[in-house]
Amino acid sequence: MPAIALRDAMQALFASAQSCLDRQVDRPGHPDHGGPMNPNWGIVEPSGGIGVVATLNLALIARRLRPELVPVSPLDEELLVGAKAATEYLLRMQRPSGFTDLMDCNYDSSPDAGFAVQALCPVLELGARIAGAAPDLQALLAQVETFCRRATEGMRTGGFHTPNHRWVIAAALARAGRLFPDIDVRPTIDAYLAEGIDADEEGFFIERSAGVYDAICDRSLLMIWEAVGHEPSRDAARRNLDLGLQLLNADGTTETGLSRRQDYGQRSVPPALSLAYLMGHRVHPDPRYLAAAQLLWDRGRGDGAGLAAFMLAANVDRIETPSGVFPYDYASLFPANGLWRYRRGDLSVSLFRDVTRLLTLTYGEAEVAALKISQSYFGVGNFRADNLALVDGQPVLTSSGVQITHRPGYDQPTGQPVARTTFYTHRGQRDWRQLPACASELSLVPDDDGVVLRYRTLAGFPGVTAQMAFDFAPGGQWETADTCLRPLAGQVLFLKQGRGAMRYGHHVVEIDGGAAAHRMWAMRDAETAPAHVRILLTFTTPVDHTVRVRVRREP
Repeated sequence: MPAIALRDAMQALFASAQSCLDRQVDRPGHPDHGGPMNPNWGIVEPSGGIGVVATLNLALIARRLRPELVPVSPLDEELLVGAKAATEYLLRMQRPSGFTDLMDCNYDSSPDAGFAVQALCPVLELGARIAGAAPDLQALLAQVETFCRRATEGMRTGGFHTPNHRWVIAAALARAGRLFPDIDVRPTIDAYLAEGIDADEEGFFIERSAGVYDAICDRSLLMIWEAVGHEPSRDAARRNLDLGLQLLNADGTTETGLSRRQDYGQRSVPPALSLAYLMGHRVHPDPRYLAAAQLLWDRGRGDGAGLAAFMLAANVDRIETPSGVFPYDYASLFPANGLWRYRRGDLSVSLFRDVTRLLTLTYGEAEVAALKISQSYFGVGNFRADNLALVDGQPVLTSSGVQITHRPGYDQPTGQPVARTTFYTHRGQRDWRQLPACASELSLVPDDDGVVLRYRTLAGFPGVTAQMAFDFAPGGQWETADTCLRPLAGQVLFLKQGRGAMRYGHHVVEIDGGAAAHRMWAMRDAETAPAHVRILLTFTTPVDHTVRVRVRREP
């Protein structure tokens, strides 16, 4: 039976520890001595020091708890020197408030203190198990406790500025409250929880960030449940974890097309969700959670420190996970959030309401990062679905084409002075000559080896230029009956007729249904795709066109 092994988590933990040592400023007397250099920013980053302190101290503790499972390198001597320098740096950088700085956005940050306390509480909890057997670590752990106490005191009135921060802070206070019962954290926890948990009935949090913040929210809410028994926190985490199962692709990446945060549109494995699923299984046993945790751990190999701490705290060497329960096939509509998801084997397809990125498709290494449809029509020709619904069991996106006041159409003169500063704001007060809006629909029918798409204009003006743009991730090979090339990001290719295929290693996505009514490389008002390879099908209205998208694996 597949399993997540503590030995593997230890390997990942110690690899992270070596990376931390390699990034530390090793110049005694330097104000940043012991801090981690961020090579992308060219500065030492205080908030980054939290992970260094947690990782190095946890590695020292792990070696004493389970010496037979840890690697030889880094040596204890190296870890001790690095951990001492990192902890002293963190204390020097701690603000009088008890907080730290995240230097690309958050200063004197209570939320980042919450992340710190969440990461450091397991160090203190596990360190207590070896208190009598490791006198060399006691002074170090006392410094970690000093940092956590100051941060905990500050978080009681420190505040937040994004939705997930509420649960980060409440969970950190709940966890710290068990370690430091002399600090009264419960009033602040209760004040945050009184706002109500922001996971809707479909499982989406406000930020809808499956790639980053869902894992943070789920772990935090489950910590709150385990510490104070708040049932809405437990239930919200479970709804989101259930949702996450339907957002994961076969390769462990997740659908981020609805995200309101920095992971929007990214195709990446969210490794931190592995621990969230293990925590969820502990609260609500579900074999799918274990299988998802295994998939994410195998593909992402992230958060070795968190996983090692979890398994050490639970005194388990292996977490056996079932096979055959995930990934699985489904077709699901999430009407409140405007998403339809389809999985069949290695194929994943998503449809979106309210955005111009109408569709994504992944198949092994292959990726259609977006399908965008547009007309060059008064600046309101981009297909943005107002509605996503099932018709005869299949998803249909419809766009009314109504986006801007008095468009499509022509404004009439007022016959009186118009201030330049209010020209646009007073547009709705003019008479105007209205033209028909470019109402359209996109329907999808799953097929044995892909999906069939039908793009239809429902209303609008005849003879308007239009296009369907399939934006592929770069790195593929494009092939038609008489051409094969390696297109580059930003390149635009026309599929004038028949079919063409984009190949990524063994995985192929084929588009069957070329069309060439015009040759506008960058049609006016259409969004460009500088980071992708664009395959264009072009039309003039009215349009009723069917495209079959097939996937296959070839040797």
